[in-house]
Amino acid sequence: MLSDSQGRLKDRRPLSIIDIGSNSIRLVVYEGLARSPTMLFNEKMLAGLGRGIVSTGKLDPEAVTRSMEEFRRFRALSDQAGAEQMYVLATAAAREAVNGPD
Repeated sequence: MLSDSQGRLKDRRPLSIIDIGSNSIRLVVYEGLARSPTMLFNEKMLAGLGRGIVSTGKLDPEAVTRSMEEFRRFRALSDQAGAEQMYVLATAAAREAVNGPD
């Protein structure tokens, strides 16, 4: 059943997913949990976190700094969309980098 005020389903609170890859970071906000969720917002930032990771074993420090700023912005966008939950996923390159846990 649609909510008259927003055109959205009742009792479906938005949720956010941040996907951290070696080259890009993406924020997607969905309209709640469902078998086929409706996407409300989708934005990708080219981060370049994996630049040089093969030779250094580390995420690019400048890209990490830029990405942290982007994470704060993604959080604000997620809050503005009314998302009550946020899930953050990372590729193996980001998880296994020497400075990945930082």
